[in-house]
Amino acid sequence: MNITPLFAIALLLPSLTRNHNIQYSVPLSLMLVKDVFLGFHGLMIPVYSCLLIFVLLGRYISNTILATFLGVLIWHIVVNFAVWLSYGGNLLQIYIQAIPFDLNLLVSTLICVMIGKLCIKYYYHYLYY
Repeated sequence: MNITPLFAIALLLPSLTRNHNIQYSVPLSLMLVKDVFLGFHGLMIPVYSCLLIFVLLGRYISNTILATFLGVLIWHIVVNFAVWLSYGGNLLQIYIQAIPFDLNLLVSTLICVMIGKLCIKYYYHYLYY
């Protein structure tokens, strides 16, 4: 999925910097650049809101695995509700049909978060001379 690395970045940025402006502006800027190239869509508000929630989870939950699970769960609830509001249909059916996609999102986000955590653990001390 093309948003998985952005969710991992949003989740891990609070551990890299205390600057709240950077924590919020970098993921939002990257998402905006992605949307410029891949196209704008009607679900931008819930998607961008979920990205900001990932930043908040990264700031307030130190366990990144738990934060990833919560973030993807919130994503599942918010974005699929927005799909239902936009396109109609059966809400329960929309949630059920989205489960395989959101499980893929969960696994790929967990992989990106773990790779990011390894990079931070082994290379972060090289940033300070």
